[in-house]
Amino acid sequence: MNKRHVYIVIFTVLFFIFLSYRESLAQYAWIKYGNAGAAIFLTSNAQLVMQIGDHFFNRGGYDLDRAEKAFRKAVRLEPDIPMGHYQLARIYFVKGETERALEEINLEITLNQWNLRSFYIRGLIYGYGKRFEAAENDFRRFIEWTPKEWAGYNDLAWVLAERGKYADAASTIKKAFEEIPEVMKNNPWLWNSLGVAYLNLEDYIKAEEAFLKAEEIAVSMPLAEWLKAYPGNDSDNASKGLENFKFAIQANLKKSRIVEKSL
Repeated sequence: MNKRHVYIVIFTVLFFIFLSYRESLAQYAWIKYGNAGAAIFLTSNAQLVMQIGDHFFNRGGYDLDRAEKAFRKAVRLEPDIPMGHYQLARIYFVKGETERALEEINLEITLNQWNLRSFYIRGLIYGYGKRFEAAENDFRRFIEWTPKEWAGYNDLAWVLAERGKYADAASTIKKAFEEIPEVMKNNPWLWNSLGVAYLNLEDYIKAEEAFLKAEEIAVSMPLAEWLKAYPGNDSDNASKGLENFKFAIQANLKKSRIVEKSL
């Protein structure tokens, strides 16, 4: 073996040692010190970068920019990494960047067709963009896939109400109660949505009953339950969000009683 070949072999060995060492440094920075910035820079491990993104988005410290940076690197390293574009879509949705969110969730649907949860996220994006027919289709597909998750029914009822399909909205909530009976005892969102449907159907007695049930549950609902219903949102604003929800229920209840008494 001549000197040139020896140098090439040595360089190759050193290069792989460097890559291995860099990954070790990334793991050490992340695990030992929680230094996610250094870990993102050092690592070429897409799964590790996804974990860092999840940390900043859901599990610790709420930093959407750093979470976005992590997820963006993950999909650069591995374009079809499961949940990569899904998480980016959620971040852009929270930031109010609707078109970017839609672009990312469509990529997730294309690259990871098994992830039918993407249709729920796309339904939200369409719904808040006032594309209610498209949102209805996605929520229906999501419910068909997972009929035991209440959020799909609640958001389907919301877009149906926006489309003026109030009887269908009420039927959707009743279907949720049939499929998931326990939510009748602990879910104020569904009861409030049912009340809104009845209010628009001018059935004020049933509307009042639904809003009363929603209020009863919401008053004693722990903040942790609210947070569980809104993953990916800033936990620092959870208390305000819960109070605003209670206020909305009370306003709906008052409206049902005022109209009822005026008849």
